[in-house]
Amino acid sequence: MALKEVAGSQHRGASIALTVLMDWQVTRSLQDASQEHAAEQGRLSQEVSVREQSLEQMRRELAWARAELQRAWQEGNSSRVKLGIQDAELERARQELAGLQNEMQQVRGELRTSESTVSSLRACVNTDCCPSGWVLYRGKCLFVSLERKTWWDSRDDCRSKSAQLLVQGDWPSWTVPMYYATYWIGAKFSSDAKRTVVWQDSKELPLYDYPADCGQSVGGKIESAKCRSKNQWICEQPPKLSSTSKTVLPLMVKP
Repeated sequence: MALKEVAGSQHRGASIALTVLMDWQVTRSLQDASQEHAAEQGRLSQEVSVREQSLEQMRRELAWARAELQRAWQEGNSSRVKLGIQDAELERARQELAGLQNEMQQVRGELRTSESTVSSLRACVNTDCCPSGWVLYRGKCLFVSLERKTWWDSRDDCRSKSAQLLVQGDWPSWTVPMYYATYWIGAKFSSDAKRTVVWQDSKELPLYDYPADCGQSVGGKIESAKCRSKNQWICEQPPKLSSTSKTVLPLMVKP
């Protein structure tokens, strides 16, 4: 009986020992698994953190790239606007230059006309190319009145002097630089809608005393006025060349 109890006691002891051993192994396995899990979790957390940092860096780079693209677009748009402004300024400068060149051409023409006028006036000094009291201007002897009369009376006065009221003739432009007051000239304005200037020597439409406005020279411009108004007037006649004045004929050629 005692031997059986001893044997049973030994068997229970071995079972307990085996159970404790198994529990320890399970506990150790769980501890190892827990440590591995913690290590894996730490590694995964670190990897996630690295990836988050990388993603944040990529976001910053993307934002910087967008900002650079926006700045480049704005600069390009600004450059296009500036280029358009510069093109407009260049075109305006070209137009101004063309205008200045035209003005220079006009000034040169006026200078040549003035020089020709001075030469012609000098050519008539001490000669009989124009009547006394008349002046030579661009190949014409001109008489400038001091009185004031109507256009018709002015025309009749010129006729009494074997002359006519001043007409433009083949002058390239209407310029009487010596006279800046208002003078009757040999022109009328047609009564049609176009208000055409008709010169006294015109062969297309002879000037009769029909009711139309008469022409006057005002500061080198031709303007219309009522024929019954009273103004000074300018008569013209061709120069009469003597043997003396014939020697200076080339200086009196009309421009």
